[in-house]
Amino acid sequence: MISDDILEYLRRICIVLHRHKVTYLIVGGVAVNHYGLQRVSGISNYNQSLKADLDFWYQPTISNFNKLVDALTDLDVDTNDLQKLVFDPKKTFLKIPHKEFHTDFLPALDGLDSFNDCKQKAEKINLANIEIYILSLDDLILNKKFVNREIDRNDISQLRKLKKRRGKRI
Repeated sequence: MISDDILEYLRRICIVLHRHKVTYLIVGGVAVNHYGLQRVSGISNYNQSLKADLDFWYQPTISNFNKLVDALTDLDVDTNDLQKLVFDPKKTFLKIPHKEFHTDFLPALDGLDSFNDCKQKAEKINLANIEIYILSLDDLILNKKFVNREIDRNDISQLRKLKKRRGKRI
């Protein structure tokens, strides 16, 4: 259910993350769209030229952060400041603007304690011949419950309906 434009941006990023062996989960609006709720990201409210906001939860370890910085370098992101940054597994949030889209790399998600536990429950899909992991529907709802913005409350209501319909199909 993810649009073709977003899939192309996602593919470009995930191929490089995979090449650098970055451990991550896809979260946020792309995960919401994956589970069948079609809504536009709020990013266009801030910058009309951006078509997508891609959110990634990266495993918050120093070695994985260093792999992420290397991947961002390959994506033509200026990482000079990131290479000097003192990594904090709870605070090193990265907002990266690209020409047509925006990426956020998050070391933590509200309401979710363990990256590894969430990855075990994540939904695995194939994109460009690589396996990518999308935050599970239950964990996505839990995270949105803790973030508790108006858009998140709306997403929760819609995602619960989709979850109920999915359960009936099984």
